[in-house]
Amino acid sequence: MPKRSKQPEKVTSIEPRLLRVKEAAAYLGATVWFVRSLAWSRAVPHVVFGKRILFDRADLDSYLESQKRAAA
Repeated sequence: MPKRSKQPEKVTSIEPRLLRVKEAAAYLGATVWFVRSLAWSRAVPHVVFGKRILFDRADLDSYLESQKRAAA
């Protein structure tokens, strides 16, 4: 009986919905302190798990859309 060769399992990358402060800063192209100030001033909705501040990607996208200005 011939041996069956194992095929490698497909690996799917799942992007997390919630981003930590450092990840959110990279996502926005901003500094960590700017992102923290968004949370502290309640400019962007966030979730607090223990000491961690987490941001939903959709909320960050909404914030960016609200900050856009029309061309003159």
